[in-house]
Amino acid sequence: MKRDMELVRKLLFFFEEKADPKHVQVPPIEGYSETLIKYHCVLLHDAGLIFCEPVKSSTSERPIYVIPFELSWAGHEFLDKIRSETVWAKVKSQAQEKSLSLSFNIINELAQRVVTSALGVFP
Repeated sequence: MKRDMELVRKLLFFFEEKADPKHVQVPPIEGYSETLIKYHCVLLHDAGLIFCEPVKSSTSERPIYVIPFELSWAGHEFLDKIRSETVWAKVKSQAQEKSLSLSFNIINELAQRVVTSALGVFP
C-alpha cells in the first residue's frame, strides 16, 4: 500500500476538529476506503502524530490496526506547519521541482523553510 500524504493531512485535520477525545473506529474521510484509512492511522501512530490504542498481532508486536483518539503534541506541530493551503501547495511544488518524493521528513523540512521564510526569520 502506498502512503498518501493528502490523506495524512486530512486525517490530521479530522483529529484536530474532533469535539472530544473519544476513540473513532474509522475516521470518515470521503473518497478513501476503510482499509486505506486504517493503514494510514497505523502510519500516524508509528510517526507519533496521534494517540491511539494499537491492536497487535497474536504472533508479534506489530499493530494490525489502531483505535485512534486524538492528535499528539507532534501531530499538532506537524499540522500547524502544513495547515495553510498556500504552504501546502508550496511544499508540494518545491518537492516536485526538485524531483523529491513527499516523504514525511521532506515535507516537514520544506514546510519549516516555507514558514520561516514567510515570517522573515531567515534572510
